[in-house]
Amino acid sequence: MHPGPIIRAMLRNKVRFGLLALEVALTLAIVANCVSLILEARRELTRPSGFVDAELMRVSATPFNEAFREAAYRDTVLDQDLQALRAHPGVVTATNSAFLPWQGGGSSTQFRRNRSGEPIRTQIYAADEKFLDTLGVRLVEGRAFTRDDVLRSTEQLRALNASERERDASGIARTTVTVPAIITRAYATLMFPEGSPLGKTFQDDDGDQWQVIGVIDRFYNPYAWNIGERATFYPQRQGSYEGGTAYLVRVKPGQLEAVEKSIEATLGAVNANRTYQVRNVVDVKRRFLGSQTLMVRLLSLVIVVLLFVTALGIMGLTSFSVAERTRQIGTRRALGAGRGDILTHFLFENWITTTVGIVLGVALAVTLNVALLREIDGPRITAGLLATGAVLLWLAGLLATLWPALRGARVAPAEATRNI
Repeated sequence: MHPGPIIRAMLRNKVRFGLLALEVALTLAIVANCVSLILEARRELTRPSGFVDAELMRVSATPFNEAFREAAYRDTVLDQDLQALRAHPGVVTATNSAFLPWQGGGSSTQFRRNRSGEPIRTQIYAADEKFLDTLGVRLVEGRAFTRDDVLRSTEQLRALNASERERDASGIARTTVTVPAIITRAYATLMFPEGSPLGKTFQDDDGDQWQVIGVIDRFYNPYAWNIGERATFYPQRQGSYEGGTAYLVRVKPGQLEAVEKSIEATLGAVNANRTYQVRNVVDVKRRFLGSQTLMVRLLSLVIVVLLFVTALGIMGLTSFSVAERTRQIGTRRALGAGRGDILTHFLFENWITTTVGIVLGVALAVTLNVALLREIDGPRITAGLLATGAVLLWLAGLLATLWPALRGARVAPAEATRNI
């Protein structure tokens, strides 16, 4: 095979082969970026939260009886609710918490190692002694909250959180408290990079000290920015007349639906003067990831369509070339060219076109990726992904060329004289 005549023949049809090379380039640029986005989305879809998602539900009880305006009354009902929930035959345990896994946001604040330290933002949630067990998270250092740690009285909470504390010129309260805290490993790494955080303290903007008593392995709650693994917990209960009281409930495996149907009756037996909202985490997670799941499906469809159209274009161009050059092929066959020579000719011609398109496509893919990163928080395209895309396009091009090239190789030498 002599590449010179093939290249010269292609140069006489620059527009035809140029358009095909451009199609290959656009396909590589779009497909590579789509695959990059799909891989990033799938990482999020399969990311472990650290919770027993399939066994969790949240129940919100909102009162409409004036008796609930009395804090002591509300605290008593809260204790009775937890007792009833934990006694339910389908329930493993329950906790008083407004946190809902996969809710796509939550509460956050910032702490400093000391007054002059850099602030580091973290999610922050109130928790009781059953919180970690309910979520199913793993404690890797220290201990969980005990019942004695948890501040349960609403009146005490109001006093602790009062804003009228006397403060110095910098806004720090003159009288501060020390709060036991459990933090995630991700937050511990940022706040205490030198080693174990147990027993160490950090402080909030009021000057209150937070002392680490435990570290948990994983805790992923998706946020709009990169804070999902950083979390801090403090031992307090939650609930108000206006916002109601929320419970996280961990059910026994396979009991989610049954408990969901009976949970209102369980709480209603404690006190009927409330309305209830029940949400299981399986549904919450599915809805949160719904847009990403849809995006993966749409991008996958785009990839399939683009590859099909490109392969169809290559096949159509090769078929047209074979039909156009029937006399030329017959002449070459009459002069002694074998079928393998004709087949190689068309495959090599396609390889050159695809290669030019791939070279252009790599540059286009990188340019498109840079433009995307300016608009969205996406992944950088990798050399491995571009190399994989190039190999796939070469293979697709060769397969699309094979059938019309074989048809050309079957042209008989008599075709040369038939068209004279």
